[in-house]
Amino acid sequence: MTSADGYLIGTEAECLAYDSAVTAGEGYNGTTTRWAEPRKHPVEDKWAIVKHKNYEEATMEYVAELDSTWTPDDIQDAEIVE
Repeated sequence: MTSADGYLIGTEAECLAYDSAVTAGEGYNGTTTRWAEPRKHPVEDKWAIVKHKNYEEATMEYVAELDSTWTPDDIQDAEIVE
């Protein structure tokens, strides 16, 4: 069962901070060293990261799925590093 729960949209810094918080909270080490890799929108100045079901982020926008503007190749659960 996956821990992913949609996506969070924000700045690169916000996505990296969210990744750091989840990574630290989950105690990742060894083969899994981080929660997820932030993804840059191909045209707009925004970033997305897979949301962990146990970690909230009040300043970022939540979406259940990335829309088609992120391109079909980017809409996969492959961003999850675990």
